[in-house]
Amino acid sequence: MSDVTDLIFAFVSGFGLLALSVGAFGVLDAYHKRGLGERRVDLLIGLYALGVVANIVAYVMADRWYIAAPLALMLWPAERALDKRGTFKRRTTKVDAITGR
Repeated sequence: MSDVTDLIFAFVSGFGLLALSVGAFGVLDAYHKRGLGERRVDLLIGLYALGVVANIVAYVMADRWYIAAPLALMLWPAERALDKRGTFKRRTTKVDAITGR
């Protein structure tokens, strides 16, 4: 790798690790059902996901896709945390009223 690629990798991966570390507090809050009505928890979960994606991008840019592929599995806790918070609740009452079922 060249010096420029190493520098870009360092910045993107460094940002990703920092965002992932700070955002993990939101994932933990969601798992332990703390801060139920607070929007900051959703923002922290989003920051966690952004950090994971930044690390994936950095490793793919550095031609280390075999490290980036398992990192994609780290997005699963963010989805589960949002499910626990009720962010992705399905609105069945409106669907039932429209379809008549």
